[in-house]
Amino acid sequence: MLRVVLGWHGLRLLSRMCFAVCPRPPSCSASITGRRCSRLVRLRRATDRCRTGTSEPLGRGREDGLADPAELLPALPGPRGQTEQEVLEEEKSRPVFPAGICVTSGSRDESSGPRLMPLLLIKMLNKSRGKILGVLALFLVMVWYSIYREDRYTQLFYFPVQENKTTCPLGEVEKKASQLIGNYTRDHPLFLQLKDYFWVKTPSLYELPYGTKGSEDVLLRLLSITHYSLPESIQSLKCRRCAVVGNGHRLRNSSMGETINTYDVVIRLNNAPVHGYEQDVGSKTTMRLFYPESAHFNPKTENNPDTLLVLVPFKPMDFQWMEAILNDKKRVRKGFWKQPPLIWDANPEQVRILNPYYMEVTAAKLLNLPMKQPRKVKQKPTTGLLAITLALHFCDLVHIAGFGYPDSANKKQTIHYYEQITLKSMAASEHNVSHEAVAIKRMLELGLVKNLTYF
Repeated sequence: MLRVVLGWHGLRLLSRMCFAVCPRPPSCSASITGRRCSRLVRLRRATDRCRTGTSEPLGRGREDGLADPAELLPALPGPRGQTEQEVLEEEKSRPVFPAGICVTSGSRDESSGPRLMPLLLIKMLNKSRGKILGVLALFLVMVWYSIYREDRYTQLFYFPVQENKTTCPLGEVEKKASQLIGNYTRDHPLFLQLKDYFWVKTPSLYELPYGTKGSEDVLLRLLSITHYSLPESIQSLKCRRCAVVGNGHRLRNSSMGETINTYDVVIRLNNAPVHGYEQDVGSKTTMRLFYPESAHFNPKTENNPDTLLVLVPFKPMDFQWMEAILNDKKRVRKGFWKQPPLIWDANPEQVRILNPYYMEVTAAKLLNLPMKQPRKVKQKPTTGLLAITLALHFCDLVHIAGFGYPDSANKKQTIHYYEQITLKSMAASEHNVSHEAVAIKRMLELGLVKNLTYF
């Protein structure tokens, strides 16, 4: 708008300068006589007055603001028998000029046309000024609306706007989770502890991974060397803003690292690396959920010094492997679908055992799986969906990133951001990824979780 205003005044100034420096008409020669000579003399005098600024502009002006052509004519009658009245009639048919403008040459002067162009342009713009401003305002509104729609689309489907850290939606997750999870409660502890399972003699209804039935002895020895509490820095938070970071290919080249690091609690999965991928996945890790076959990572390199290493037990052999690692006993080699690491440099004070209750909730309430399944057709939740369920029972705000698998027809697309394996590798697993995708989309529709990368 400023450019339009400056351009308007600049055009008017240019027009005035053009008429101020107009050339002086030539004197009448012997060949120019009568009316024409008188007109040139009169115009020359007007030009002199225009140059010096010592007189009023030509013409008293008519009611419409234009100079009367009769005032530009000499009082003498023209040659060849023309009377003064005839001269006036002839001159009245000539173009008129706006009042207040110094005229420097006759209508037959070849330079008069170009000199009038700025004046006519100014007059035209002056009459259409309202329309021009209206069109300009409409254009600006259209541009703003287009940008607003694009930003809104991005917020809803790709990178939602982050909530202000000073405001916390306390109670919102609990309220919405109760609509999706039957008998939702936050009374169950996150991690197993001795007093809840042995001193009080609380029996478990299910075997692993949904309970501890039949694994009490080895679990007792394992819990005696591990801990169950949360760090005070997390426990004392009035609002727990959590980010559950999946291992999906969508994190590659996402530049989400800085955003992920801003959350109070960052939950990672299995052997997903951090070192070398900080720009896309961040560097902060509050909890890392894993099981023995996925423990092929350096606990000190890929985690922070205070990261909680949360064991997700799927079978009794998982307890035995963890006990052997922490007590430096003879390693267990059988009973795994993939050989777990035999050397694992972890601090026992950082190790936690996840409460199987959350595996039960994930399977029964979100995936509608039976707790007792035939051995040949067993289905289990993935660690990723389990981590989201855990966050729903612990956090006041839950955002996810790096979730989702490629379309089943796309067999060449990698599924992880850090390794070149495809969806074909999931065929022999006990996970139903399409079923889990439906569960996560239901959470998104309810506003229970929000997505940082498109799902």
